[in-house]
Amino acid sequence: MAFKAQVSLTDNSIKEKRSVLFIENLLVDKANTDISTEDKKANIDGYIELLSSDKRIVGKITVQVKTVPSKYEGKNSYPCPTSLFAYAESTTDVVYLLAVDHSQSKVLFKHISYALLEANRSKEKQDSITLHFSNNEELRQDNIQEVLTSWLSTCNLLKFCLVKSDDILKENNVLKNQLSNLQENKTTLSSEYIKAIQRFSDTYNDLLNTTFLYIKESMFPNTWKRGIAIYEYTDSSLEYSLYNIKNGELLSPIVQLSPRSIFELNHTHDYASFSKAKNSINENPILEVFILLKKHITEFIKHKRVLPYDTTFLREYVMDFITEYYSRLHLSYNTNYDVNNLIVYFNKQYPGIEKYPVGLVYGAKTIKLNTVYDALKSLYNLGVTTLNRPYPERGRYGDSGDVIDSYTPETAFSKVSSVIYSTFRVYQSFIQTNFPLLINDLDLFYGGNLIVVLFEYSYELRMAIINTYYFKTKEFSKEKIITIESTEDSEILRENSITKQTELFNRNEISFRGNYYQAFRSEGLNDMTVLFGKYNCLSLFYEILQRRFNTYFEALVSGTAAGLWR
Repeated sequence: MAFKAQVSLTDNSIKEKRSVLFIENLLVDKANTDISTEDKKANIDGYIELLSSDKRIVGKITVQVKTVPSKYEGKNSYPCPTSLFAYAESTTDVVYLLAVDHSQSKVLFKHISYALLEANRSKEKQDSITLHFSNNEELRQDNIQEVLTSWLSTCNLLKFCLVKSDDILKENNVLKNQLSNLQENKTTLSSEYIKAIQRFSDTYNDLLNTTFLYIKESMFPNTWKRGIAIYEYTDSSLEYSLYNIKNGELLSPIVQLSPRSIFELNHTHDYASFSKAKNSINENPILEVFILLKKHITEFIKHKRVLPYDTTFLREYVMDFITEYYSRLHLSYNTNYDVNNLIVYFNKQYPGIEKYPVGLVYGAKTIKLNTVYDALKSLYNLGVTTLNRPYPERGRYGDSGDVIDSYTPETAFSKVSSVIYSTFRVYQSFIQTNFPLLINDLDLFYGGNLIVVLFEYSYELRMAIINTYYFKTKEFSKEKIITIESTEDSEILRENSITKQTELFNRNEISFRGNYYQAFRSEGLNDMTVLFGKYNCLSLFYEILQRRFNTYFEALVSGTAAGLWR
């Protein structure tokens, strides 16, 4: 007989160690991992420190590591214990679930966010909640930096909210002290009416401070909250306006004013809604918030408020500007310019352009010069010394007198492919940086795996057509592929023995480079403006932005109207 020792290594601990080692091997030279395999910490397993390019800590996430059971393998789902939800609800940590699917050599990850907690509030008494993971919630060998960037974006967003919270708290305390000395506000609104208005105001401002923070900072700079003024509010009528409450400004976020007194106010109100047919806030305050946010996005896109900080976009913008206004700027028209010489020229011609708004009078309008000057400085800082167009210039290849003379099939395809590739790349980066909470909703691929852009160009028929097709893999695939092809020399048409590109959408499946796909969406442009006018990287960028946001808000609004967001 011999004494019997306790088991030192269980099947469960082996699985846990394998999963932790898998994660650590992926991140070995890109992040610091401090993850336990012995369950010494209740609810969580440890931390991952996010690093800058010079290996300094810039963010930190708290993680619980799990192994995907065999019955869930390959299904992008995992039954998450509700204890992790409880931990995330009680801490300010950025909490992530990391579920390792060894059968697919990937890690499924989910941010246990406030939105996720609220969406699962009805399941509080369950021991676990089955979570589903999109393709953008996978950590693989081929997308490590992309995932780390998204984790850092989440950390930065929380850090911003925490930093701003003290200022907001101070302003709230000042407001409370001021209001305590005032007589109670007189109102004709019932308690139920006020609750609906408060829910509208809270939801609207919460979304502007989180998901749509970029829109708030772009359209309403230096604003603490957006206030609402009520003029008429009944079951069947509504009149209200919105206004900015600046940081450090003492104004009530909700006020009731006499009907139509908006026209007498000195305070600037930038949005107003009048209806004698219904009360949209009272019917569904959340739906009214989404409709309002969509209007903000549309306004932002309409005015093209942002020029992406990218060499292709900057070169294109400056060249388009000079091409249109070179005579008024007293510049000679060239295909190449020295960037430094242009900066010197603008400083000489327009003193003060570094500090003050400068405009160029052109007919009945004034053209702002500061944007093009800032673009030139950005190019110089990016190391660009010679300015030229990033794709073929318009030429003269025929004598029909039509715009078709401006390009050959080769130069037309070169321009189109350059514009589309550059814009797709910048769009993905823009969404990841400025709308980190909407990465999945505004995905360039609409959740698919393959984008096929086919360009058809005919000099004889005076025709230029761009069709974009979106595909999903029939079997699991890690790849995200973009291919831009001419119909005259198309790899995908050739591989599938297709003569008409419409067959791509009509077939049950198509093959491409060893994988099988199914089409689920298509978009098209049949217009010669693909080769002239305002069709360029910047216009395509805002066009894609508008399409993705339209799809996003259509889903939100339909869900809200159906009662899913009440």
